[in-house]
Amino acid sequence: MAKGKKNTIKDVNRVPIVSILGHVDHGKTTILDYIRDTHVQSGEAGGITQKISVFTISLNNEQKKRITFVDTPGHEAFDLMRSRGGSIADIVLLIVAGNDGVKPQTVESIDIIKKSTAKPIVVINKCDLPEINIEKIKRDIVNQGLLIEGMGGEIPVVQVSGKTGKGIPELLDMITLVGEVEGLQNRGELPAHVGGKAYVLESVKEEFRGNVSTLVLVNGNFCKGDWFGFKNDSGIHIEKVKGIVSEEGENICDLSSGCGGKIIGVSQLLPLGMEVFILEKNDPKLIEGLYKKEQKEEVKEEEGQQEALTEDEIFGAIFEEEKKDGDLFLNVVIKASSQGSLEALRSSLEKLKIEGYMVNIVLDGVGNIGIKDVDMAKVSKSIVLGFEVGTEKGVEDIARKEGVLLRTYSIIYKLIEEVEAALDMLAAPQAEEEEIGSAVVKLLFTLTDGSLVIGSRVKSGILKRDCKVYVVRNDEILAEGKIVSLRKSKSVVTQVKQGEDCGVQINIDVDVEPGDELYCYKVVR
Repeated sequence: MAKGKKNTIKDVNRVPIVSILGHVDHGKTTILDYIRDTHVQSGEAGGITQKISVFTISLNNEQKKRITFVDTPGHEAFDLMRSRGGSIADIVLLIVAGNDGVKPQTVESIDIIKKSTAKPIVVINKCDLPEINIEKIKRDIVNQGLLIEGMGGEIPVVQVSGKTGKGIPELLDMITLVGEVEGLQNRGELPAHVGGKAYVLESVKEEFRGNVSTLVLVNGNFCKGDWFGFKNDSGIHIEKVKGIVSEEGENICDLSSGCGGKIIGVSQLLPLGMEVFILEKNDPKLIEGLYKKEQKEEVKEEEGQQEALTEDEIFGAIFEEEKKDGDLFLNVVIKASSQGSLEALRSSLEKLKIEGYMVNIVLDGVGNIGIKDVDMAKVSKSIVLGFEVGTEKGVEDIARKEGVLLRTYSIIYKLIEEVEAALDMLAAPQAEEEEIGSAVVKLLFTLTDGSLVIGSRVKSGILKRDCKVYVVRNDEILAEGKIVSLRKSKSVVTQVKQGEDCGVQINIDVDVEPGDELYCYKVVR
């Protein structure tokens, strides 16, 4: 295992926070199901995790040996949520399926791990399956820059089966060992009159419990009835904790350092990644001072990042700005079941671009689709997209009457695929007809092979072979077809000009009469 860093601390009083990263369908939630003897995965839409969940388990029913797990979604749309999950962790489990190996989100997860100060453990799952090439998987992981035990590094590797439970006890022992030997991340000392510090990982608006926020307490303690404070765009807010519940919905009296839970009865949805402070008393000035300190640290960090930008990155950003001028947009209104899902949707949709067409989000929010959403869609000529939400009573009927397209989805990549298909359709060339000439029918004659030739005189423009043609009688279109042959004075030609006589063959099945008119068009895209 890697040697301890300066930013770690041996804190036996804090529960280690473990984040789960990896590619979709590599068995992250199945492993956690086995650990806590539940069946979360079987209840997920499409068999994939699409929300962050946090829960704390006791090893062998010992309260002194506990682990908090943060389960993060594996689909690429949730890269922001995965990144946040990795940043608050002491230990990160990289789950790689033994039958699938390193995949795109595995690589993304490795990038997160390399940037994080959390201690990694590689977990090779599905080892109960036959013909698993463990050595190849290890080589692929090392090739991505993650040095593991036995292959030039000290990052532990554990082989497990989330289905049978093989290797799970060894994994839990390894998590405990890493926490005890290498230490947990140093969260720093809490300021005076501050009892704890937590990060918001998810926010959901529920029908009966109102605003519910999932958070992890990274320092201190948190009890029902405590004051907690935060700052957002609308200012300083200090409220009392009305209730804390576990992931399974059980009431919790308090959270100790490193544990996670859901706080209920908050006055508003807390933004993801927000820091929430536990206070000894209602003190707005204290909260203001805490946030000013945090903002100074963020500015310093951002300045350092800006200095590290390469010339290619700077010019790339300028080039992207210049390209925005010619973009066309598909307007959408999006609603989601939680702030995390909404963030994931925004991130995914804003990345889409096909032939200059992009997605423009005119309105978004958490909760069911309502009349306001349909009204906004009508005014802005948008489509309404819902993810893991329903519609308020009567809204679907109103949308139909107003001509607003409304769709809801339970799987995020289905939503993204359909929006991508809509952009494809918008980007497809639009066909328009441009009249290039007209002629009047003078006489009809039949060739020896039985084909009909329409003797005509060109009135305007030209008639051209392979162009579209309409047969018109008394201003009414009788038929449409294509000019398959043109003859002038027994010679086959490609076009005939105004004032010239010609013989025209058209692939139509209609009785043409002298006096009928032919209108020739070309299709312009």
